[in-house]
Amino acid sequence: MIIVQFESADAVDKAEEIASVEGVDMVLIGVNDLLADLGLAGQFEHPKVHDAYARTIAACRKHGKHVGVGGLSTRPELAAEFIAMGARLLSTGTDVQFLSAAMAEKARQVREISVK
Repeated sequence: MIIVQFESADAVDKAEEIASVEGVDMVLIGVNDLLADLGLAGQFEHPKVHDAYARTIAACRKHGKHVGVGGLSTRPELAAEFIAMGARLLSTGTDVQFLSAAMAEKARQVREISVK
């Protein structure tokens, strides 16, 4: 599977061209990097993010490709909106996030051990 990642306004502007490339299976939008490129860091609800998904999903549908959602693990409602629009993969976190959460849980369990 070949997944290309859109992390800039330029990539979104070229969504149609990129989605038409033979061999590309999916486009994943890296929201954090896209927002940084747009000068809108942290503004996940900005209309330009919605527009980027709408344009990318339309281009991918036209060319039989899929769209993935990344960088929104702390905003499940927004991720759900993009899934409802037609995105078909949801990245729910990173390896570091998963390992950190598991380690924190294990530390909590150890702290709760009662010594008599």
